[in-house]
Amino acid sequence: MDAAAWQAPPMDVLGRTVPIQQFVAQTGRAVVALEHAVAFREGCVLALHLAVRREALDDSAWEGVVGSHYGAEPEGGLKFGVRFPDGSAATTVEHPFPGWARPTDKPERPMLVEAGSESSSDERNYRCHQRLWLWPLPPPVAFELVVEWRNVGIGQASATVDGHAVVGAAQHAAPFWV
Repeated sequence: MDAAAWQAPPMDVLGRTVPIQQFVAQTGRAVVALEHAVAFREGCVLALHLAVRREALDDSAWEGVVGSHYGAEPEGGLKFGVRFPDGSAATTVEHPFPGWARPTDKPERPMLVEAGSESSSDERNYRCHQRLWLWPLPPPVAFELVVEWRNVGIGQASATVDGHAVVGAAQHAAPFWV
């Protein structure tokens, strides 16, 4: 196992996709949807789609909404978390180490970290594909993905993820190099 496996998905492994296609939160102005998971032996990527309609927001408020996705406004900004039946949990707000961590340092389990995103916006809409890395691989039981994004009117909302399907798919992850 890579000493830094908790930080990001492996770059030299073809993960197995688990289709999910589930709304985590849906309002008249904003949507957060969990599209799929990509399972690896060390953990999984949770792939989300975010969409926001501008409606009647002025320029400053609109810039605040788009900026809140990137943590510019921690109070009302976008936050993700996972909760497991045993009571363990992790969020994208916490960081396991103050300052920089050495690759050999390991945090407490579980960890949920941002693993990349692509976004676009215009005068009326904002869209983003967000990826989260969950380490280690979840247990083979149902668990919750939790989201909160108060700047767009989303209080705490959650969706159930089939941990059994994710764990089963991880057995089919294939290394690039044999």
